[in-house]
Amino acid sequence: MKCCDMYRGKLRNTIELQRKDRTDDGLGGFDIAWTTYATAKAYVETKPGKEVVIGDRLEASQVIRATIRYRADVDETDRVIYKGKAHNIRSVSNLEGRDKWLLLDMERGVSV
Repeated sequence: MKCCDMYRGKLRNTIELQRKDRTDDGLGGFDIAWTTYATAKAYVETKPGKEVVIGDRLEASQVIRATIRYRADVDETDRVIYKGKAHNIRSVSNLEGRDKWLLLDMERGVSV
């Protein structure tokens, strides 16, 4: 995809960007919770699914690419909620390095 192929009218879906937060559990430890730090309009494309073997089990995964307006604060440790389902971000790419669009390649069905 080229930068000129993307325009505002294609952003028809809404996604939530989430980040892990560590919170004190009151017993000297901590709990991990996902917190939404932003919502964004996105152009979402689904890619063919695949099956992977994890721990001698066959698991299915779905690969999705979302294009959003550029944000400097998104990275691979975050996740995306799309249509109520959590997707792990596998890669973040600044389209053509122009700080205009961000490509998020995400995967559902495989743990972080």
